[in-house]
Order: sequence, then C-alpha cells, then structure tokens
Amino acid sequence: MNKIIVLFLILIGLYPSDIYAQNKILFVTSNQDFYGNTKITAANHFEEIIVPYNAFIKAGYSVDFVSPKGGAIPIGYINASDSLQKKYLYDGWFMDKLEHTRKPDEIISDNYSVIFYTGGGAAMYGVAEDQAIQKIARSIYNRNGVVAAICHGTAGITYLKDEKGKSLYTGRKITGYPDEFENRNAAYYKTFPFAIDKAIKNNQGNFVYSKNGGDAFYIVDGRFVTGQDPSSAPKVAEEIIKILDNNFKPNAAAKNDLEQIRAVLLDYIEGTANGEPKRLRKAFHPKFNLYTVAKDTLWTRSGEKYISDIKAGEKTNRIGNIISIDIEKDAAIAKAEILIPNWRRFTDYFLLLKYEGNWKIVHKSYSWIELPKQEKK
Repeated sequence: MNKIIVLFLILIGLYPSDIYAQNKILFVTSNQDFYGNTKITAANHFEEIIVPYNAFIKAGYSVDFVSPKGGAIPIGYINASDSLQKKYLYDGWFMDKLEHTRKPDEIISDNYSVIFYTGGGAAMYGVAEDQAIQKIARSIYNRNGVVAAICHGTAGITYLKDEKGKSLYTGRKITGYPDEFENRNAAYYKTFPFAIDKAIKNNQGNFVYSKNGGDAFYIVDGRFVTGQDPSSAPKVAEEIIKILDNNFKPNAAAKNDLEQIRAVLLDYIEGTANGEPKRLRKAFHPKFNLYTVAKDTLWTRSGEKYISDIKAGEKTNRIGNIISIDIEKDAAIAKAEILIPNWRRFTDYFLLLKYEGNWKIVHKSYSWIELPKQEKK
C-alpha cells in the first residue's frame, strides 16, 4: 500500500510538469544597448522575435522571455509598414513582455519544451557566457526539448556543453549569421567578442550556411533547429512545431487548456452578441464582477446584473475578437476587443482560473474609445 502511495505521489509530481512544459517556449534575448563599449546602438531583432512568436501562439503554445539581467530589452530592425510587425509593435500586451523579461533565476526549466535564441546585434553580448541560461538550455535539451536559434542568436549557443563539459552539439550542423557576411571594417564588428561560425566550430559543431543569404536557409539536426537570417524565421518556427508534435504526442491536456479558455471567451463574446444568457452563466464564476473607470470613478457591476440585461434571442451588432491568452498552470489572463460599429470599441481584460476541471472568468476590467458615427446614405 505504501509503495502505491509513493508511486502516486511521484506521478502527480512529475506528470503535470511534463504536460505543462509541452505548451511553453522560452525566448532568450539580450539586454545589450550598444556594440561593446561604443555608442553604436545595438538591439534585438524585432522581426526575428515576432514572426516565430506569432507562429507559436497560433499553434497553441505560450511564450516567455528571458534575458541575462531581466527587465526591458532594446529592440530594433523594425519595419512599421509590415503588417505583422505593426500589429505587435502597437500591442501593449506583447510589448509589456519585452519590457519585463525574466531573469534566469526566475525560470523553471522543467516548464519549457523549447529554448529559442533570438537574433540582432545585441545577441552577441551577455548571452553566450551566461551560465544560468546555459544551464536552462541544457536542462530543456536533456528533457527531450529543442534548442533553436536564428541569425546572430546562434551566438548564444556557442559555449553550450553537457554536464561532463562536452559540446551539446558535437558533429551536428548548425547555422547562423556567417562571418563572411559581416562588414569586417565597420566599427560595430570590431567590438564582437567572437565570430559565430568559428566559435561553433571550436565547440565541435559543423557550421553551415547559404552563400546566397536571404533565402530562408535553415538546418534541422536532431533537436537543434537554426536559421541563417530573418528570412528563415517562418521555417524555423514550423520545424520546431513539427518536432514538438512528434516528441510530445500526449500534449492534449496542455493544449486542451488553451482550447477550453478560447471556448469560455467565445461563450462570453458570442453569448452577449447573440442573446444567450445560458452561455454567459457557463463562462462566468457566480461571483464574477466587471470593473471600469467612468468620469475618473471606479465603476463596478456584478456579473449577475450583466447577464440579467441580456435578453434571450436578442442579437446585437457586436463584433468580438480574442487578442491574446497567457496561461500559467491554473491561472490565465486574456485580452479581447469588442467592436460596436458607430458607437465604441471596447478592450476587455480577463482573469480566468481553473478549478474542478473547468476554466471560469472570475474578473473583467475594460476600457473603451468612442467611434465616429457614420452618416447613413
């Protein structure tokens, strides 16, 4: 009997962590503001962050950010005319993640199935030599996880070794931004602590690259996925997702949380728009409240009052859209946008909790802006 209890305790201690890890990806970024000791600004490459981030989120994964010092990181190489970059550049939820990256000692490696090193000139500094980040990467890899990098982000894996001091990628093909493509006479280059391709080779890796450049060149060798430059970001993300789907087949429980939360939010959005009080009762905790500020005064409304104002079968012209969902075990935060043409655009923030096997909205805060009224023709 005691053996059964011990085994049960071991299983409940390990299994939830394994399931949870399957749905989490860790992005590694740099805090470096300048190239070396110069006044030449350095940055993390925005496109190399948001392209894979967007792919992972759409595939049902959640993403956290870490940097050697934590906190705000510099971003650059921004094309505000690009629709995807513009979307995230003006997404306060997402930008808050970049402003508050986590410190390595705040990261529990068992919670992640992928570590992804993003690029940009800043990636050449502070990341590769950070032993705490190295330890996180080693732990993720040893748990059947993926180590990935793109462009100058490959600098971050140059010193990766196992517990015995042997390279983690001996003989494996690795790509990144080749030294041949650098402007070796430029002031920025003279501050580089090393050349990526040479450093990879010194750590027993087989550095490969395309002489064409900008042709989406990437390499998958085992559970190492690396891309040469920004053009490879979509393929790198796609290959990572493929590996996760193959290596973590029992990840339905983790993805199911995301699907459940989406369903709860749709019960709220569609239930309100289509006059379905039953769906609202399904989505809300019985003690759910709504909060906003009107004329500089906190205004509170009970969920019960909100539901009672919804008349069954009475449809409205509300248009709802789920913007983001961030899950941390049994707690989640979500953001949605509700458009009511010719009146207002609402931004809703939700706190959801999971108990008794179900997710419920327990809190909603919201704000709005007035929309110009269009004249009827």
